[in-house]
Amino acid sequence: MRIIAIGDRATTLLCRLAGVEDVIRCEDGEEAKEALREALEDDTIGIILILDRYQEEILPLLSDHGRSQAVYPAVIAIPGPEGPVKGEDAVTAAIRRVAGKGMPG
Repeated sequence: MRIIAIGDRATTLLCRLAGVEDVIRCEDGEEAKEALREALEDDTIGIILILDRYQEEILPLLSDHGRSQAVYPAVIAIPGPEGPVKGEDAVTAAIRRVAGKGMPG
């Protein structure tokens, strides 16, 4: 299973530096939506990291994907270099739910 990242120039560069080899650079939410649509159809992809700034545009696709019985790919919204769009990012929130309220931060 492959991991891919979908995001703007800075986000895809940071993901490449972190070791994610497959990245799709997008200029706006519509491009991200199309990239996500194609990625959801690729059965070699296990995890999709996508810039949280594109959430509004991709939400319908995620809702459809969530209603399907598919386990993969997992889609994870990640904050860009300027931080999360609204409050705490999804990854940190999920860790807090599992680790409990006593987690630093």
